[in-house]
Amino acid sequence: MVMYLDRRLAGSWFGAVVNVMESTDIDFLPDGWGWSTLDSVSGQLSVSRFRWSTPSAGVLRLRCFWEVGGESGREGFRTVEYADPSEEVVVARYALERRLHPLSGEYGPALVVDPAIAYESVFYRGVGMPTAADDPSAVAVPYPPEPRPAAPRR
Repeated sequence: MVMYLDRRLAGSWFGAVVNVMESTDIDFLPDGWGWSTLDSVSGQLSVSRFRWSTPSAGVLRLRCFWEVGGESGREGFRTVEYADPSEEVVVARYALERRLHPLSGEYGPALVVDPAIAYESVFYRGVGMPTAADDPSAVAVPYPPEPRPAAPRR
């Protein structure tokens, strides 16, 4: 199966505050993995890990396969209340636009999705390229190790 990826999405995207109490971020790794994070001022953190693709122009597909939730700590989870498989599939229209960031007051790249993903419909580009180690749920639910290269044939 061929998986199409709009490479312009790869990276970290931060939502403006969903409401006064919560914020949502979404991270797309260049290899088609990713996660969304919902963080609350109450100390609750939830992460949805997914595989992402762009099956056609302007269409984003997230196949969620793992949900982790609990109390947030300095670097991810302080405690894990649940870590369960997921079978949710999210299909959203998306566009990349230049928008005024509500916090910085500067124009920059924005990812606009419809319907909203984790309560957010506009995400603003972060700095740098995330890795699997940046996923706050990676300690609770480690990523599978990279496959070993095959031994040379003799």
